[in-house]
Amino acid sequence: MPEKSVREMGALERKHYSLSGKVFRLVIIGSLILGLVAFAIGLGLYSVALTDKYISESFNLAKTAENMLDKIASVETAAKRVMTTYNELTPEEKAEVGTEQYRARFSMINKAAGMDTIRSILGEFAQSADVNDVYLGMYSEEDSALVIIADPDSTDETGACAGDWEPVEAKEVAKFLNWDGTGELYHISRTSRYGWICTSGVPVKNISGDIVCFVLADVTLDEVAKGMGRFVLQYVVAIVVVMMLMALLFTRHMKKKLVDPINDIAAAAGQYVADKKSGAQVTDHFAMLNIRTGDEIENLSYIMADMERDLSEFEENLTKATAEKERIGLELSLATRIQADMLPNVFPAFPDRGEFDIYASMDPAKEVGGDFYDFFFTDDDHLALVIADVSGKGVPAALFMMASKILVKNYCKAGYSPAAVLEAVNEQICSNNREELFVTVWLGIIDLNTGIMTAANAGHEYPMIAGPDGEFTLYKDKHGFVIGGMPGMKYKEYELQMEPGSRLFVYTDGVVESTNLSSDLFGTERTLKVINKARDRSPQGVLKAVDDAIATFVGTADQFDDITMLCFRYFGKNAETTMDKELKEMTLTAVPANTDKVTEFLNAELKAAGCPRKTIAQIDVAVDEIFANISSYAYEPATGLATVRIGLEEDPKAAVITFVDRGKPFDPLSADSPDTTLSADDREIGGLGIFIVRQTMDDVKYSYEDGQNILTIKKRFQGVE
Repeated sequence: MPEKSVREMGALERKHYSLSGKVFRLVIIGSLILGLVAFAIGLGLYSVALTDKYISESFNLAKTAENMLDKIASVETAAKRVMTTYNELTPEEKAEVGTEQYRARFSMINKAAGMDTIRSILGEFAQSADVNDVYLGMYSEEDSALVIIADPDSTDETGACAGDWEPVEAKEVAKFLNWDGTGELYHISRTSRYGWICTSGVPVKNISGDIVCFVLADVTLDEVAKGMGRFVLQYVVAIVVVMMLMALLFTRHMKKKLVDPINDIAAAAGQYVADKKSGAQVTDHFAMLNIRTGDEIENLSYIMADMERDLSEFEENLTKATAEKERIGLELSLATRIQADMLPNVFPAFPDRGEFDIYASMDPAKEVGGDFYDFFFTDDDHLALVIADVSGKGVPAALFMMASKILVKNYCKAGYSPAAVLEAVNEQICSNNREELFVTVWLGIIDLNTGIMTAANAGHEYPMIAGPDGEFTLYKDKHGFVIGGMPGMKYKEYELQMEPGSRLFVYTDGVVESTNLSSDLFGTERTLKVINKARDRSPQGVLKAVDDAIATFVGTADQFDDITMLCFRYFGKNAETTMDKELKEMTLTAVPANTDKVTEFLNAELKAAGCPRKTIAQIDVAVDEIFANISSYAYEPATGLATVRIGLEEDPKAAVITFVDRGKPFDPLSADSPDTTLSADDREIGGLGIFIVRQTMDDVKYSYEDGQNILTIKKRFQGVE
């Protein structure tokens, strides 16, 4: 595998790794393997055939010589004399073969009449054929020896005299002496004198049919090797020529049928990408190829052409869908802001009223939710508290929620009691509810003079109530039927006596039914445990404790339902002095338009504490700068909530103002102070606002805790100027 990608390769490297090059090398390798296999088979067959040829020639030569000798010479007499003399020798005398003493015992036989004739005939046959030697010999079964009767070769190196012998394999002796006359008689063996040699023979028999000797013809396998060498040379040349021709022809064919079409498709794909980047509206890059290979490559070109058309249609549809999705997203974002604005979201809600403290929140499961809460004065002394949960989620539930909220508030403002409000709202909704949605509602109206709260429940969760010094408990009020479920429903009211210091916690089922990854519910008991642990906190602190507990419990599981809560604390009619001593805070959306609300809230507290106008002006400048930074950067590009909290210290008098947001972590005090000695044109942009804050305030601190940016400023003052 190449180390470089195709785009990183040079021209030669691309050619080497191209399909054409790979096909050529593959054909060469395949042809080479095929040639080697064919060569091995051919060589084997050729060697066998050549060996058979020499065996046949030598056997036929021996047979012809035997016929000739039978007619001309007395082979039997010569053979009998030689073998008689040989058999009379002792083993020690036989061991002297080749010596003068040994050959002297056979000298008379060599010189006997007729031996020259025999050797002459054998010599003529040896010269007329492609054999090494033709001679007479007899096998001695007792000694496993071949005894020479007559040999026309008179040379010292290869010739032998009558009576000379040489050891042979026992199986060769048995094969020759026991031949049945069928087939060709031969034996291949390896000798120290001649190497590999093939001996063919024909027996010479007497009148009784006994074998007296053999006419033998020797052929060394050197002749076979020479023939195989010529064969190998011719075969290799032929294989190389055929292999190169096959490689060239096959490569040319594959290039035309495979490589070129693939390159055409690749080029069309590259042009397609280039046209897409340039914005050219061309949709027939692959259709113009006109590939006609009749195989998968042609089918691939059709598929690519179809894909190009489908992609063009898909891109067009995707563009429309994306635009539509952006439009829907924008509308949902707008709907989210509208819904949030429909609910009271500025805290403290009634800073001029010290009889109570209230805080509420709604966290939708989707962009918009079906839960809602509300609180409003029906007159100067009666405060209505509402929490509700619409069936379903999303936009339909949100629309139904808005209608329900408006109806509840209108009937409350009209002076209806809680039960009468629920009955009237139910009739209104049931009269035109084709979608068959419904809403559960808990409604309470408290007389701030007496602390008596009149409430009614339309299928909603039980409220949780705590006395002045007690713990929250579940108050199991009587449930009526859900709003929108059936016309003509009646609802029962009940009264709660809220003593100064009493607390109320109402919620939707999204709180108790929050589910973790193990499908466990947060539950009512866990909710009670959390709010009792935080019962000494402000209503906002109680809700934050529940929010944190749910987040820890749920973990990474998806939010299943809208989570809506409202906490109310009653102080009583004469609690104005007590309230002034507590920490005051306001929570609102961090947008520039709410800056005036923040300064008005703070100015009211500062004036009530006797803060001088000059000091208030300095604080206003600092507040404007800090809140502007939160509005512009904390949640960019989205929006979020910010809490502004003010506390007053004595001896010396000082105002401590804290800003809290859950935006991106940012420490404004970490930046270097700007060089005020430079001109405005020479100074870097930014940093001047927080520099002014640090110069005008007595103390400025920043911390990041529990996912919150917390910036605190402190300004001391002496009294009204």
